Amino acid sequence: MPSSQHEEPVAVVRTSPDLLARLLTSLFERKVPDFEHARPHATDVRVMVPRTYHADGMVLFCDAADRPLMGAVLEVQRRWDVSELCTWKLYVAQLEAELDVVTALVVFCPDPAIARRYRKLFEDDESSLTLRPLIFTPDDLPLVVDVELAKANPSLAVFSAVCHCDQAEIEEAFPALVEALRAADPRQALLYYDVVLAGLPPATRTRWEAFMTTAAGYEFQSELLRNLSDQYKAEHQARGEALGEARGEAQAVLTVLEERGVPVADDIRDRIMECVDTNQLATWLRRAVTAATADEVVRE
Repeated sequence: MPSSQHEEPVAVVRTSPDLLARLLTSLFERKVPDFEHARPHATDVRVMVPRTYHADGMVLFCDAADRPLMGAVLEVQRRWDVSELCTWKLYVAQLEAELDVVTALVVFCPDPAIARRYRKLFEDDESSLTLRPLIFTPDDLPLVVDVELAKANPSLAVFSAVCHCDQAEIEEAFPALVEALRAADPRQALLYYDVVLAGLPPATRTRWEAFMTTAAGYEFQSELLRNLSDQYKAEHQARGEALGEARGEAQAVLTVLEERGVPVADDIRDRIMECVDTNQLATWLRRAVTAATADEVVRE
C-alpha cells in the first residue's frame, strides 16, 4: 500500500496510466493525440545544481513504436505551498525539453479552498514563463456508483473512490468498486485493492473489509503484499538467522519488483538486501507495488 495519503490517486495512475488521458478530455476538454499506449515516466527532475525534484507522477502517451506524443504530470496537493509555482513549472519544462512533447500539468486538490488559492496564484503570475495548471477537486470528479460504469472502467472507479475516500458518501460506491475489482486484471485488482485500503480512514476501512467478506461473498486477499513478507520471514527464521525478519522483508521488496517487471540495478539490490530497518523495508515494500522504477522505491 502507498506509504502516505497523497499517493493513492498517483498509484492508480501509475497502474493504469491511460486513465490520465480520460481525465484530460472529460474534466478539462483537452485534446489528447491518438496514442497506441500510455506508460509511466520516471518522475525525478534533475537540474544543474546537485538537487533532484520529484514529481508525484508522470505519464507519456505513445504511438505503436513507443515514441512519446504527449506528456502529463500529475500532482496531488493537500496543503498550500507557494513554492509549487516554481517546481510545477520545472516539471513541465523538463519533460517538454527532454522529449519535445506538449505536456499538461494536472493537479488534484482534495480541498476546494486550496484549489481556489492555487488557481488565483497562477492567474496572478507575472513571470515570463507562465503555466496553466489543470486543477480539479472531488467535486469535479463524480463518485462512480454505477456498477456497469465501474465494470467498463475499473481504473476510473478506483481513482474516483480514492479521490472521495474521506467523504461520507464513499460507502455508496462499495458495490461498484467490488465489480471494478472483479473486472480488472487479477494482478491489477490486487494493486487496486491495496490502494483503496490505504486511502480509506480507519473506520471506513473496517466497513469496506466487512463489506468484502459479507456482501461481496468472499475475502479479497492481497497475497502479493500480505503473504510474501511472511513467507520469506519464515524461510529465513527457520534457518536460524538473527536478521530473518529484515531479510524476509527485503526479499519481498525485490520479489514484488521482479513480478512487476521493474529492473533493479545491482547497487539498489544491495541497498535493499543490506537494510536492517524493518520500518524502512515496509515502506519500500508498499512503494514497490506501484513504483515505475526501482529508484522510486528507495528514494529519500
